[in-house]
Amino acid sequence: MKDNGDFKIYTEIISYRKYIREHVLNTIPSIHRDLRIHLMDEVYLLLKNMISAINTKGNIRMKYITDMIISIQMLDIISNDLMEYTNSNKKYITTSISKLTNIKHMTYAYKQSQD
Repeated sequence: MKDNGDFKIYTEIISYRKYIREHVLNTIPSIHRDLRIHLMDEVYLLLKNMISAINTKGNIRMKYITDMIISIQMLDIISNDLMEYTNSNKKYITTSISKLTNIKHMTYAYKQSQD
């Protein structure tokens, strides 16, 4: 990790991934297995784009940051679907949404600092 800001976003994404694995995945019923799969796919795509943004420069970095924002928006949509379709404890999903919001704000700030 090159930059202090990069590292902070990276650690937040890792923390979010860990939280999702430990608390949210087990609240998703088997009938909504597709949401579970899409949720983890988007989390790993977000992580991949963050690593790619750290290791590139210029317009390519901006592309990866934009892809991060798209992944965050998809995670937000999936999280809202989870709130709607799961009947179990929604506290964990709400906490994951707040962690995602923190990552979103940091990503937008990261994008503004690159302009």
